[in-house]
Amino acid sequence: MDTLKQTLSDIFDLQKDRAPLDEIAERIHSGGTLKGTNMCILILAIFIASIGLNMNSTAVIIGAMLISPLMGVIMSIGYGMATYDSAYVKESFLKLAFQVALSVLTSALYFSLSPIDTASSELLARTEPTIWDVLIAIFGGLAGIIGSTRVEKSNVIPGVAIATALMPPLCTAGFGIANHAPKFFLGALYLFFINSFFICLTTFLVLKFIKIPVKAYVSQEVFRRQRWGLSFLGILIILPSMYMAYQSVSANLEQVQVKTYIDKNFQQNDLHVLSYRLDREGGRLELTLIGHTVLPEEKEEYEKQLRGYSQLEGLKLHLIQNDLSDAVRTEDLQQLVNSQWNQAGGATLAQTQEELKKYQERSLLYAPAHQRLMEDRKLLASISQKAPIIFPQFEGIEGASVPGETKEGKLTYQKFFALVYLKAALPPEEELRFKNWLAKETGLPTEIIFRLREQAQQAQ
Repeated sequence: MDTLKQTLSDIFDLQKDRAPLDEIAERIHSGGTLKGTNMCILILAIFIASIGLNMNSTAVIIGAMLISPLMGVIMSIGYGMATYDSAYVKESFLKLAFQVALSVLTSALYFSLSPIDTASSELLARTEPTIWDVLIAIFGGLAGIIGSTRVEKSNVIPGVAIATALMPPLCTAGFGIANHAPKFFLGALYLFFINSFFICLTTFLVLKFIKIPVKAYVSQEVFRRQRWGLSFLGILIILPSMYMAYQSVSANLEQVQVKTYIDKNFQQNDLHVLSYRLDREGGRLELTLIGHTVLPEEKEEYEKQLRGYSQLEGLKLHLIQNDLSDAVRTEDLQQLVNSQWNQAGGATLAQTQEELKKYQERSLLYAPAHQRLMEDRKLLASISQKAPIIFPQFEGIEGASVPGETKEGKLTYQKFFALVYLKAALPPEEELRFKNWLAKETGLPTEIIFRLREQAQQAQ
């Protein structure tokens, strides 16, 4: 047992290949400077990250993470705390505050001038940090300070810079300012604060562990207050992220259970789900089916099965069936035919051809109208999610694509009409910006009627 303990102690010994303490101090001081090269690189990193977020380019964002010097100042704060150098902590904190303000304001200026004001997935990904971001910050911070205290330099720091992203959240906060979106601003700053706090905390802990020399004597009472203060602040920071993680896990579990329910009950017996929509506000699961018409007694059985899923319990089942005559486009159903053909790996050729024949015959029964209705519903749901983030006055939307005919008599959609409900009136320039944004989301010219919710209620 003693041998195993000694072996483990030797394997995880942080003192063996540790750099001299004065060299560690010099490295941290150098990384925390606020002039010359570091400032030039900071400005460049701000613009690179902003462009990457604006263009939804992961590779460009990673480049900004790698060159950003923000982590050096954060480690300096941890170093000052570990050495009880209050003057150095204050100086490093002011440096960090300046860098944060510069990053947010510069990125806000960029986004206010950029012609692309649509929120990309890279921007949206930095607005709802969870407990996993906390864990990444903790492990990344530990890896970063351990790598910084070694004799031989390694590729740890670049990896930590990517894992514990610091610059992209600040630029996302700038996007929130430029587009008057508080959710972007607050969510992104929270993510930055999570990363900064835990990088600082892990720096403090590791430097205390390797016994970095202190600048002044500190009593046990002061040390105890410091420890409790950091613990309390850490818990306060973690709690919101745990709530967001719970919401994220619930949403993912919900989607998994919906797919399991569909696979178990519908993707067989000449009955297939073409699309589904989970409407939590309406309390129902909406399925678009192709195949034989579901009878009332069959629907009761399907609803009974639905109650067996914890995340779906309480939802009503709403079925859109092929007896509506004008459902999906022939081209879309043909894709389903091809998909069924490709997935029939274990079937005989005769069985596969028979299945193909049934789908081809069925595809002739459907027309474009209902498919467009489904697309409009998905589009309105997407707009209802995105619009409140970019336009806080937004409350709801109703709308649809307007059909027309080409000279050849084919059905086409060339305009989108929408009724937009607002909590408060938009200035004229904001109405124009909303119209341009909606046109990008729909891919069609738009006609919008703005209406305050109070006016709508009075009209009713």
